[in-house]
Amino acid sequence: MKNSILRSRYLTLALSLLLAVPALWSCNTETTVQKSLREHDELMRVIDEDTIQKYLARNQITNAVRTNSGLYVVPLVEGTGPAVTAGKKVSVKYVGRLLSNGAQPGSTGYPASPGDGRFPAGSVFDNSSENRTECGCAVFTAGSGAIAGFSEGLLLMKKGDRKLLLIPSRLAYGTQGQTGSIPPDSALLFDIEVLEVF
Repeated sequence: MKNSILRSRYLTLALSLLLAVPALWSCNTETTVQKSLREHDELMRVIDEDTIQKYLARNQITNAVRTNSGLYVVPLVEGTGPAVTAGKKVSVKYVGRLLSNGAQPGSTGYPASPGDGRFPAGSVFDNSSENRTECGCAVFTAGSGAIAGFSEGLLLMKKGDRKLLLIPSRLAYGTQGQTGSIPPDSALLFDIEVLEVF
């Protein structure tokens, strides 16, 4: 009787281990697609950081602040009004430019190609003054409805602030880009002024 109980326990334990092994393998196994995406993301982080650092050096900007996400914020004008908080409506004037033009990483290093020649770095892809509004501005709900870098930067501002946001591609439109105006893997620059917080 004792031996059959022990055998039953060993059998249950062995069966449990056999059933658990594939689950353990799948948790630790990276697919080819996952590996490719991870490597692309790691390389784009290096490329975007280099692009932003070169922009700061070229323009002799020394007061940029880097957030944990990799967004760079450059204060231009200090406002005195209420802070932008999540859920608040915010009226802003802005100009969006390509900081890079989607330079694609190569299989052997950086960069493999100069990016999309139709969209030179520095070109304007969006301007609130062209929105045909009386104020030449746009209204956003802070914390939503925009790319991650824009939303994060807006939440670091207050009424009257004017700041540059230097946004890595992963916090912008990433590998998808935006058809017709922003190539994939493009870092962006926004010059933003907060007109009103309500």
